Amino acid sequence: MDLPKKRILAGLFPFFILLIIVFLFSSIIGFPNEINMIQGEKQKFLSNIILNVKLENNQKSIEVKSASLLSPYTFLNAQTTGSIKGELKLFGFLPMKKLTVNILPDIMVVPSGESIGVKIKSKGVTVVGLSTITDINGKKTCPALDAGFIVGDKIIEINGKTVNIESDIVEIINSFKNRDKTCKVLIERNETRLELTIKPTQSIEDKLFKLGLWVRSSIAGVGTMTFFEPLTGKFAALGHGITDIESGVLIDIENGRILKSKVISIQKAKKSAPGEIIGIFNDKNGVYGIIEKNTSYGIYGFIDPKKINKQGKTIPIGLGSHVKEGKAKILTTINDNKIEEFSIEIQKVFRQNNADSKSMIIKITDEKLIEKTGGIIQGMSGSPIIQNGRLIGSVTHVLVNDPMRGYGIFVEWMLNEIKNFNDIEDYCYKIAQ
Repeated sequence: MDLPKKRILAGLFPFFILLIIVFLFSSIIGFPNEINMIQGEKQKFLSNIILNVKLENNQKSIEVKSASLLSPYTFLNAQTTGSIKGELKLFGFLPMKKLTVNILPDIMVVPSGESIGVKIKSKGVTVVGLSTITDINGKKTCPALDAGFIVGDKIIEINGKTVNIESDIVEIINSFKNRDKTCKVLIERNETRLELTIKPTQSIEDKLFKLGLWVRSSIAGVGTMTFFEPLTGKFAALGHGITDIESGVLIDIENGRILKSKVISIQKAKKSAPGEIIGIFNDKNGVYGIIEKNTSYGIYGFIDPKKINKQGKTIPIGLGSHVKEGKAKILTTINDNKIEEFSIEIQKVFRQNNADSKSMIIKITDEKLIEKTGGIIQGMSGSPIIQNGRLIGSVTHVLVNDPMRGYGIFVEWMLNEIKNFNDIEDYCYKIAQ
């Protein structure tokens, strides 16, 4: 070999080494931290003979067939339920990444699609805006701004007195005998409790003392139930959390209820103008269920045992690994209280290691639904997505500039939120109150 060729090969050698390093690094980063499987299921993961999966204390819970020269995949065969810790190892002995394999039972649920009314009461009251007050001397001021309040703060107490609803604030600050007195306000901000000092201002309009705050303690609206477990009565709905409209802060609920709802009209979606389901509900028909949790991935709780649809058809759940691009269907309610089935297309699937309410992009393809709603509209959040006979997720968000398309969440992220509820006896006690 002549000298120029040797120099070329010598120059390419570091490049090949760099490619190998980049490949290994991307393989490690891309390998999931957590693998969810259903008992009896087989899954394969892109691996290689250099990077191998090793599971700890695996007493035949999972059969592992490691990658070889003939197959660049690691095969896992789930035998029993439970969680097993493991590692991704370099050359079979050097730990590169910790992982967990969760084997779930083949869970059966009833997909719903039912329109529900949602009423929740937050813990304390939430600041949704600051306002200017004209005092009795004609001077404009904002005590809340001067004291350091910001939108999203939750007011817990004023001078040691608990604040539950908006009117509590007015009552407490106008009960002081010394009008020059400042208030100590206990707030919660970003899960941290703080104490702010504020001096109320007497308004020239109604002579009441005020703080210069707009607040809210409760919220109500219409959404869609995703599924429920017929044996336990546990339900999941919405697929995304309930947040304050102005502040965007996830509401920390003190108590919440769902009620039977009836769709009375549809505000059709247009580009840059989200549509909406208009529904009615009230307490006269009784409480349908209790909300236990409001999370970034939906609301969760128990249905009244007497109101569970015992005839509801159960189907198995599908994990994110089951979701494929292509045809699927949703269940939703767009007229009265009638649940209907509509066709959609799953256009993109995001392979996620952690929970996220945007797991896939979906497109409405059903002409009847398009004619009625113009696409995905507010109130359809929570509509169950079914593919190949499995419940795989629910509708969560609409793309504002393209209402025919939106996002869906994997149902496995919703199932994670159902864990660790209070027991059914505690629920029955709440229903009776």
